Formats: sequence, C-alpha cells, structure tokens
Amino acid sequence: MLWIFPLAIDLIFLVISIFFTIESIKEKERRAVRFGLTSILVLILLGVILIFFPGVRFWVGVFFALLILFFLFCLIPGNPNEQAIRGTQGYIKGEVTKFDERDTVFARNRSLPLGSEIYKRYYQLHPEKEEKDTIRRASGPPLGRIGSIDREFRPNVSMLKGTFHLPHALGRKEIVEPFFDPPPFPMNPREATEGIKGFALHLGADLVGICRVNPLWAYSHRGEIFYNNWEDWGKEIPASLPFAIVIATEMDSQLVGAAPHTPSLVESGVNYAKGAFIATALANFIAQLGYEAVAHHFRHYDFILVPLAIDAGLGELGRFGYLITKPFGPRVRLAAVTTSLPLIPDKPIDLGVQEFCTRCLRCAETCPSQAIPRGGKVVFNGVERWKLKEDRCFDYWAKIGTDCNICMAVCPYSRPDQGIHRLARWMVSRSPLSRYLFPYLESWVYGRKWHSKEVPSWIKYSAENP
Repeated sequence: MLWIFPLAIDLIFLVISIFFTIESIKEKERRAVRFGLTSILVLILLGVILIFFPGVRFWVGVFFALLILFFLFCLIPGNPNEQAIRGTQGYIKGEVTKFDERDTVFARNRSLPLGSEIYKRYYQLHPEKEEKDTIRRASGPPLGRIGSIDREFRPNVSMLKGTFHLPHALGRKEIVEPFFDPPPFPMNPREATEGIKGFALHLGADLVGICRVNPLWAYSHRGEIFYNNWEDWGKEIPASLPFAIVIATEMDSQLVGAAPHTPSLVESGVNYAKGAFIATALANFIAQLGYEAVAHHFRHYDFILVPLAIDAGLGELGRFGYLITKPFGPRVRLAAVTTSLPLIPDKPIDLGVQEFCTRCLRCAETCPSQAIPRGGKVVFNGVERWKLKEDRCFDYWAKIGTDCNICMAVCPYSRPDQGIHRLARWMVSRSPLSRYLFPYLESWVYGRKWHSKEVPSWIKYSAENP
C-alpha cells in the first residue's frame, strides 16, 4: 500500500498544475499554458501508471521523491545580502557627486529653449552634448508624437493627456508652508508614523515607506521648468528636510502587458496622477499639523526617488534601473513627501533581486533600444550598479510616442501578486538556491521573447501596428 503515498503526491501536483494553468490562461501566457497542460497530462499518466502498473511504482516514487527534495532545498534559507539590507549605503564604493537635474535627458530636450540665454549657458558648460541633442530635436518633438506606435489613436491619447493634467495642475503646490497658528501639534514619532502611513494608504497608496533623507540623492541644481519660472533654472536645490515619506502605486498588469503600446502609457499617466494627488494631500496634511513639507511628484522632483524608496524599505534596484518591490515588482510609480515631522524610518530589505537580475537578463535581451546592459555592474559616480544608456531609451520613446515599458512588462517580478508567483517571490527572497535556479526555470516556462498582450476593449489598440 506504500504506492498510495506517491499517488497522493501526484494528485497534489496535479491540482497545483491545474491551478497554474488556469492562472496562465487568465494572464494570457501562451507558453506557460502549454507547459501547464503538458504537466497535467504527464501527472495523469503517472497516476494511471501507479494504479495499473505495479512494476514501475518504485521508479515513479523515486521521481516524486526527487521533486519534493528539490522543493525542500529551495526552501533552505541563506544569509541576507549585506549590501541590500544596508540600503543605498551598501552600494556606495567611492565619492558620490549630486546629480544635476539640468543634465537629465528630459531637461536637455524640453527645458532649453532654442537660442535662449540658458541654452547658450548650458552648452558652454557641456559642448559634448549639443550635437546629439540638436539631431534629436530636429527629428521632432522631444518625446515624439504621442502614441505614434498606435497611429495616435485619439481615445488613448486623450486619456493620457487627461491624466497628465492633474500633476501639472498640482505642481505649483509642491512646497507647503506650515500652519503655526495654532502651534505645531505635538506628536511622538510612533503616532506620527502610524497616522502618516494610514492616511497615505487611505488616499490610495499601495506601498508606503519612510527613511531619513540622504542628501546625496537630491539634485544639485534645478533643470526642469514647467511653469515659465525660468529664473529658477540653474539654481541650487535647497537643503532637504530630514525625513522622506515614499509612496508607490501599483500599475495594472493587464495594461502594462500591452507595452510598448499606448495602454501602458495611459497607465503610467494614471499613476503619476495618483502620486501627485497623494503626495500633495499628504504634504498639506502635515502642514496643517504645523510642520514643513514638500511634495515630490511628476511635476516637481528635488530628488531621484528610487534611492529614497530603497532606503525606505520598498524594494531593490533592478538591472533596468527601476525599483523592484515585493508585491508588484517594477509595476509601480513613485512619489514622495519630505518633511520636518519626526518619523520612524523603515529598514531596507533584501528580496534577492541582485542575484536574480544577475542571471535573468530578460529586460536586457528584449530592450528595443539596447539601453540595458547585459554585463555586470560597474561603479559609476561612486555607486555600484548596472549603468543604463539613458539617451538610447529616450530616443526609442520619441520614436514610438510612448514610454515603452517593455522592460517593466517582461520582468518576472511583474507577474500578478497571487498564487504561484507569490510563492516564487517568497522563495527567492529567502533561498540562495532559488535565487540561482529560478531565473532559468522562469525562462523555460515563460520563454524569453516579448509579445504585447491583449487589453480590455475600452482601451483597445492594434497590436499589428508597426
């Protein structure tokens, strides 16, 4: 009767395979569906063998024993990545110079009016950038014609413009003067932290973290101008307030799955709007308590937000330069509030991202502009990381008229936060063997190529467009 045990294990694996196949159908992952169906057929066959062919029961039992051993080995925890649990400080390998916002590819191509005094001043400082930027401007608008990949399908373009209107409208309200009449409301850091996080989640944030501000991640000088405030161009960014509240909003996996088409860009716009609303409301809430606050969102950044998010315990930096969070992977957009309100910082986390990204390479292989490195990390401006070729990425955005998002969509961490994916992420976060094997297993099951997926009919597009 010992053969009953492998039969029971076979039934357990069969149920898991059926569940996986159903989930893959919902996610429109064709290769994974085929893998799931094949697994179901094999497990049914093994069940039949166990029942009707006693002579091979031993070998089937050995097969299942090896599967279980493999699973158990993937549960053995290892030591945490010491670099990751130190946050951004763990990757500093030399002197770090603050990044100048004027040098961003966005600022160079939309905040330098041709022939203006600041145009001349900038290229006197950086003559090596002028020729490339001039060629780019001659090809059309800085970010191309919006939605050109989908022949500028007007409903989708209109959705995008509608959502981007909100951050622009809120951008003038980023710095909030505290209300000192009545005097600041006394709060101990624990109460303040609980209130801030609870209110942020209630406003619509999906993740909230807090860190002490590392001034290295602040921009050195103002470079992006959105409201004709040209007198601010080139000014030094003032010293920051001591605490940062970093919020992340989840991007819908279905719409991101359409990348690089317009539904993915619309979802970016929706989440930039959410971030602007939440950050502005939080900043005003804090000011009403009598403390200083500054909102950082799509139309006002004093900081590079990904390092703040890492230090606030929201995730790790991936190969492609995005933050990778535990529940949503890179499918998030960030906003923040810096404040003088005393708060309790969160601790950085180790999700296994560094080891996983070292072996995965799917974002680098599928990047249309080849902007993501396939090799190892380098030390750039004193920080150890994978160095992107930002100008290539920007040029491809301008070519197709969207923010592409293929690297975000193809990342294994982007899969929905449920079922098998949640289990896999948990195993990778704790097991060295899982960090080593799962990138290869994931590629075997899902494949390495990217194909844009279908979306709901209310935001349809033509996947056959060039």
